[in-house]
Amino acid sequence: MKFNFPALQVALDVTDDRVAEDLALKCWVDDHVWIEAGTPLIKSVGVGIIGRLRRLLPKAVIFADMKCMDAGFVEAELASVSGANLMSVLGVANDATILEAIRACRKYGTGVVVDLISISNPLQRAFEVQGLGVDMVCFHTGIDVQKSMGISAYEGLIEYISKACKSLNIPVAVAGGITLDKVRPLMDAGVKVIVVGSAITKSSDPRETTIRFVREILR
Repeated sequence: MKFNFPALQVALDVTDDRVAEDLALKCWVDDHVWIEAGTPLIKSVGVGIIGRLRRLLPKAVIFADMKCMDAGFVEAELASVSGANLMSVLGVANDATILEAIRACRKYGTGVVVDLISISNPLQRAFEVQGLGVDMVCFHTGIDVQKSMGISAYEGLIEYISKACKSLNIPVAVAGGITLDKVRPLMDAGVKVIVVGSAITKSSDPRETTIRFVREILR
């Protein structure tokens, strides 16, 4: 499947399947929007939610945030046969796990995204996994880190992210507390995918907020 860049990935980090489906229908406004079955959602209701999102939105890019740490082939296969176009593997996973996920995804035509959350040197790891053959990397500041340190993926990282975008040969995504005002500098730095969760899903009008984010990434 060909992916439209730049893209807005809407993270459905909820635990109720009906809420997730409602949000997906509201937020998929065009093919620049990717719908993410978030890790809490998958853990709460199972990988079947990926298929349900696929049936609701047959033309959408569905991202399965598996955050795979082991059993790479099995988890990648689960995501793929359930209807995902992309699935995530943790950058802290062993290379063998990442290679197994790639092997499964090549079988099914699915993309592999390495999530660099909690990596001490994410750019170095990005180069390593690029060499393994992954399709994309995501620079990710986790929710707990955001809360405890009062930061997001944006603060103090624009130059670092810009360096990564210029150095790598694969698309770069960024996730972690991104609000509308933070989008343009990230896009100018070369980011191809902006991952947004609560700024959209907890807004008073998720559809309208999604439209505003899409306009900003395309501006």
